[in-house]
Amino acid sequence: MAEDAETPRRKGRDPILMIGTIVLAVAFVVVISGYVYGQFASEAKEPAKYGNAVKVNYVGSYYGWYDEDGSQIFDTSMWSFAKYYDDEGSPYDFSWEFTQRAESAYVPFNVTIGSGGALKDFENVLIGMKPGDKARIEIENAYGVVPAAKNKVWGKTMQFDVVETMSVDTFKATFGLDYVYVGSYADLEHPYGWKANAVCDSNGIVTVTHLVENKAYENTDGSLKATVTGLPAANFDVAFDFVDYEDKLVQFKYDGQTYYVTEVTPTGFTTKSTDERTGMTLYFEITFVDYQ
Repeated sequence: MAEDAETPRRKGRDPILMIGTIVLAVAFVVVISGYVYGQFASEAKEPAKYGNAVKVNYVGSYYGWYDEDGSQIFDTSMWSFAKYYDDEGSPYDFSWEFTQRAESAYVPFNVTIGSGGALKDFENVLIGMKPGDKARIEIENAYGVVPAAKNKVWGKTMQFDVVETMSVDTFKATFGLDYVYVGSYADLEHPYGWKANAVCDSNGIVTVTHLVENKAYENTDGSLKATVTGLPAANFDVAFDFVDYEDKLVQFKYDGQTYYVTEVTPTGFTTKSTDERTGMTLYFEITFVDYQ
């Protein structure tokens, strides 16, 4: 009977030993996990260095930082800025070539420092930053200077035909159209401020009639004034006056091409036929979001 009395006690100790073992195992896992997590968390807080893959937000602008008077945003990774594009109550101005994307496309920018995935100076400023840090950087001629061949000097006064013909592509570019059909167009907005009518034939030739008078016209943003003289006649003269060229580039469209005014003199003006960013100083505000 003594042997039978011992048996229940031994059986009773087995579950206790098992529970104790499990508790010790769980504690060990927790300690190890905490250590590993602590190591990663510690590493994540270290300053960024060459070769790190990081996520950043940025606002890029011309003529100064985005929050300064006269500045213009040309690109950003944040919808909180981009959503104001074309908003009449916007606290920001945007460059000519700024393109608003879908809201879902505005996410932090992924870049590996030193990879060449962004401008060199942009990547270099990230070295030494930690998540949450902000930096501002100014980059002169980040996309190169304007080649001499891309500069063009214009006289102040130019002559136009009241009725002119142009290709479909030139017609689209001049009047900002996405699609051209065969038929008539009325009350078109010319980039110099006046109205125009047009007829597109089945051969892809567009005949444009400029509805002009002897008076001054303005483009939509008021940066360009075009004074018409010489009517009535088959052609007319236009004297151009660029109002805001000292504060920002004026977009000048001629014969289906886009130019940007870089200098104005009493006798004429100079344009560049590159994209807007060439020859410009870029201002970036960068926020280090996290490591990838």
